[in-house]
Amino acid sequence: MPPSAGSARSRAHRAVGPSGELDVLVGEVRTTLLQNSHQASTDMVARLLDLDPASRVRTATRPFAHAVSPEARTGVHCPLATGSGISADGVGTVLARASITGGVVLQASARARLVRAAAERRQPWAHHMANPGVIEVVGRSGEDDLAAGFLQKARQASATGQGPSPLDLGSVGSRLLDRVQRMPYIDRVPMLRARRTRLRFAVTWPAPDPSRPEPAGLDIEFIVHDETARTLRLRLPPSMRDPDAVLVACEDLALHDWLLSTVAVLVENSRIGADPAAQVVARVRPAIDHLLHLWMPGAKVAENLAEVWAALERRPGFSNQWSSLRGQIQNQLLLAILEKPEAGPARAAAAFRERN
Repeated sequence: MPPSAGSARSRAHRAVGPSGELDVLVGEVRTTLLQNSHQASTDMVARLLDLDPASRVRTATRPFAHAVSPEARTGVHCPLATGSGISADGVGTVLARASITGGVVLQASARARLVRAAAERRQPWAHHMANPGVIEVVGRSGEDDLAAGFLQKARQASATGQGPSPLDLGSVGSRLLDRVQRMPYIDRVPMLRARRTRLRFAVTWPAPDPSRPEPAGLDIEFIVHDETARTLRLRLPPSMRDPDAVLVACEDLALHDWLLSTVAVLVENSRIGADPAAQVVARVRPAIDHLLHLWMPGAKVAENLAEVWAALERRPGFSNQWSSLRGQIQNQLLLAILEKPEAGPARAAAAFRERN
């Protein structure tokens, strides 16, 4: 996917004041290819994700093979970026987990909910460990201010190559990816070249505004900053306040964005039109064998969040882009059949009918 920006938006919302409630879900999803020469089996995936002997790996086979590791906790005490520059401090824990889809795509996500600290005095670590995935915020920043700061740092790092933001969830996920990739159960021979992508997201659930007659709606902004960096800003109605379901939706978006980007680069580098179709097909075969069947946007997303994917399908139109890439690959497969010396008229006609 070329560096571009795509967004899906509805109505804007009034910012929550500094004295109001605070509930912001922030996180980052890293997506990459499992460093193995072939698709990992169900047993191998379970061993790769068995990161905590006290907990079990969760697995599913429908609509495709998918497994999720137990969640790891990381304590943090750090400044929090804000859009306005107002000082804010956070203390609490970050939750992170790894997952493998189709035996080939590895993801790690780290997230936390930013909530207002109940007391100005710092609580003991036992208090924070008893509330996993929650960071208590000391300061006057509101929801939109904290969300903007978290995403702005991602944009600045992408544009300038500067260091990590004060709350660096990406590093937490990256360490988890590296831990899985170093496991002895895989041969570390990649089946194809693929970039690691990162999706940073910030989610709020604004309360209805009494001054506006219409109910709070869905507000989405998805931006592709470059070949690897994306940001997602979600403002959801209170009826969609389910952080676990929202995390799954963000992981699903990151997965399909990575699939689209990876196959696009593979097709772009396959020399379509310059080399015989058989050579082109040989170059894109890893995508045919391991990636194309994984395209099922929204299949794991909760029903009440289906509108999020529907908005993204309108703009930037993930499935439209995917259909175009898939069509290019299918055309090359057809041409490879037609270019074979033994391909007679009957076989060519049958291939054409099957393609159309």
